Amino acid sequence: MNSSQKRQTAIIATLFFSALVVVSSVYTMTPLTQALMESFQISSTQAAGAASIFSLFYAVGFLVFGPIGSRYGYKSTMMTGLLILGMISGASGLATDYEALLLFRAFQGFFAASFAPNALTYVFQIFAERQRITAISFISFGYVTAGIFGQVFATMVEQYYGWQAIFFSFGILYLVICIAMLLVFPKEQGTDTTFRFKQYPRSVGRLFKRKILVYCYAVTSVLLLSFIGMYTILGGHLQNAPYYMSDQQLLYLRSAGFIGMLLSFGSGYFVRKFGAAGTLRGSLSMSIVGLVGIGLLSGPIMITIMSILFVAGISLTFPVIMFLIGKWGGMERATASSLYAFILFIGATLGPLLAMFFFQEYGFTVSCFMLAGILCTGSIFSLLIREKEEART
Repeated sequence: MNSSQKRQTAIIATLFFSALVVVSSVYTMTPLTQALMESFQISSTQAAGAASIFSLFYAVGFLVFGPIGSRYGYKSTMMTGLLILGMISGASGLATDYEALLLFRAFQGFFAASFAPNALTYVFQIFAERQRITAISFISFGYVTAGIFGQVFATMVEQYYGWQAIFFSFGILYLVICIAMLLVFPKEQGTDTTFRFKQYPRSVGRLFKRKILVYCYAVTSVLLLSFIGMYTILGGHLQNAPYYMSDQQLLYLRSAGFIGMLLSFGSGYFVRKFGAAGTLRGSLSMSIVGLVGIGLLSGPIMITIMSILFVAGISLTFPVIMFLIGKWGGMERATASSLYAFILFIGATLGPLLAMFFFQEYGFTVSCFMLAGILCTGSIFSLLIREKEEART
């Protein structure tokens, strides 16, 4: 391995770790409901607000930091945002009342959004086309893995040191990431120093005139909606009759999803062999079959197998969608990436709400079928993606 390859490996490793830690903040509140209820004397509904407010400001932040990256540089925007995020995260552990914690979580969500849209654009700036899908696969793997890592990390730290230590820990991790970016990331080329924020609405309008991007955004809207939605109701289903699974057993089942996530590393091979559109259709079909299987089959073993299949399909879809949006975003790649992340996490916000409504009204099996139907509806748009036709327009 020559020095150039070592440098690329270090960059990809830093991007993966950054994606893992940043997105883990979305999920750290999930296992802390009881701890927050006891600490602040609040209801479970109020405690859930710490996660919801993060997701809301996270989605809004994507629309802001995309154009900021275009104007001031992607590396600089990521580093500055994560530096501020590190300080806010550390301060969050010092919150003495719940209102202060909510305010800190809102700021956390907003500045956490500095990473995702700029990271994707940065990859297209510094990597050759052959290496881009590999780098995107690792970033995507970090995003998906965060869904389990964030919950496991938060649970372990809270049990031994209290919930405040979680924020202190993440504050330190964000600062470490900033140092790593400073040492490892080269300065990107092609930053648009002439960009003005008043151009942003026109840029969005131009992007929505590209049919391939509209189709990609339609697929994006259902990914985290179905993923987080399924895991939201899975615990309630398996911890009641006839399974009565313990928290530890449920954690093992969730952790099995790591097996499916490994398929995302093969995205480069599948794209080269079957094309991006073909790979996208295959991965979405896999996830739909897995989700239907979770609702249709009984027994922890079969549900675990189907959940692995579902996660594998979703995990493979992410890097392909990111690759397509980055490719067809062209010179407006940062704005295209911002819209992608915004739409993705609007779906993440709606997923638990819809899934719980379905679960309470119709039960687990029908809920899985409804989530699969939503995923199938979004997947229909993948059939409309024709890269060769788009290239001629």
